[in-house]
Amino acid sequence: MKWHRTLRGVGAAVIAGTVASVALSGCAAEGPAADPAGGERTLTLGVSGEPQSFDPALQQSGGDQRWRWQATFDSLLHCEADGSVVPNAAESYTLSKDARTLTMKLREGMTFSDGTPVDAAAAKATIEHMKVGGGSDAGRVADVTVETPDDLTVVLKAPRPTGQLPTFMCLAPGAIAQPEQIESGAVASNPVSSGPYVLDVAGSTSGSVYRFEKRDDYWNADAYAYDVITFVTMSEATARLNALMSGEIDGATINYDQAGEAESSGLHVLSAPGTWTGLYLNDRAGEAVPALGDVRVRRAINMVFDRQGVADHIMGGEATPTTQIFNPSSAAFDPALDERYPYDVEAARKLMKEAGYSDGFEVEVPTQGENPIYAPMVAQQLGLLNIDVKEVPLTGPTAITDILGGRFPIMDARMSTSASSLFSIVEALEPGSIWNVMQTEDPKLQKLLDEAQVARGERADEVYREINEYVVDQAWFAPWVAENTFFAVRDAEMVPEMTDPFKFNPYLRDFK
Repeated sequence: MKWHRTLRGVGAAVIAGTVASVALSGCAAEGPAADPAGGERTLTLGVSGEPQSFDPALQQSGGDQRWRWQATFDSLLHCEADGSVVPNAAESYTLSKDARTLTMKLREGMTFSDGTPVDAAAAKATIEHMKVGGGSDAGRVADVTVETPDDLTVVLKAPRPTGQLPTFMCLAPGAIAQPEQIESGAVASNPVSSGPYVLDVAGSTSGSVYRFEKRDDYWNADAYAYDVITFVTMSEATARLNALMSGEIDGATINYDQAGEAESSGLHVLSAPGTWTGLYLNDRAGEAVPALGDVRVRRAINMVFDRQGVADHIMGGEATPTTQIFNPSSAAFDPALDERYPYDVEAARKLMKEAGYSDGFEVEVPTQGENPIYAPMVAQQLGLLNIDVKEVPLTGPTAITDILGGRFPIMDARMSTSASSLFSIVEALEPGSIWNVMQTEDPKLQKLLDEAQVARGERADEVYREINEYVVDQAWFAPWVAENTFFAVRDAEMVPEMTDPFKFNPYLRDFK
């Protein structure tokens, strides 16, 4: 079988510690305010990066930068906290038993902010633009065809079982933009809105401050509590925390080592396991480094990392040791698997000897941004097995190409996780997954992966757990910890619950 290797969710995983540096202009934003007499309610949020454009094809599904497009563009479906998919702009949907056809029925009477209809033609135009627009989420729908039997029906057809099609419609590929604006290019800077808010161009400063005003004619306006939302670009976590403590902004993503300071200053901090951090053992077939094709070597690598030490000393206790790439809240997760690879250097050396690699081998490992947080540990611990790590610094726009191109047999990374087990499977385990960078195929695993796409109910959960158990046993990865993500707000009442299944940050509708 030939697989189309998809660029799914490039923004969802990074070489561990990488921080995008974005210039912040000197323009100041209005501070948070709410009229106690019941007047205009405003919300100001710090955002870690500057948007390239409002072009829907260039939007990312993950991180706080998604707020801007989610304010502007409605999505066909919506993902709940448990990973389930519910109606949104589409009032109903059905996925065929073979998981190849997704049929969505749109709500009647929806309009863009200029009064033109939000219809099936608009949804089709946006999805087809996503496929060719050059964005990181294009791969989610690269092989999908779109049909519109009538003005309110959208039908997606995939060439093979794709159980994640409904989830993809919660993300950037499910956004709805106006076809005329897509064709003219006007959507990039002054988008007509299908979503709950419309961009106030006059009140915004490109690159730094983006002001949005609520649309009272949006079909689900009652779900959004604020009349005005302002997003302020703040690339540095320290700047975001300082702005929170001074009252300049109401909420922002913060780092794990800032949580204590935020709480002691009176802020409310929400946290949940949202990523796993550890090693990708990419060359499972031993194509570039034959030793990595031996499962005993991969298991030995798993046994030379003190996961509890990483959690306590590097992550300051804000992480949990794990051997799994699945979110602890997902059906695939099995607590017993976290005992699979105890920290035991001598046992690891014994495995290396049994495999015929007691003298070790040489391997290139990429470093980027703040990656040296982990790089010395990786070199030191692998050195205990006589594995000679050659660090390769990556910079500039070619870095992600080098990583995704399968250049590196081993790399350390931070990967986002989800309550949806199938999402993690599609992102990292399929031969065509973006984070299966050397496109490893395993016949036994593939049988389970194929079943996972079409399984339902209890059997689906069983298959997810079988996949997880197999991947852990075969040591496709060497995870260290499940990291918490952190989001700080002025008070607990502002965000009673964070319902994002990916635990990036609260949805805009979570702010009360």
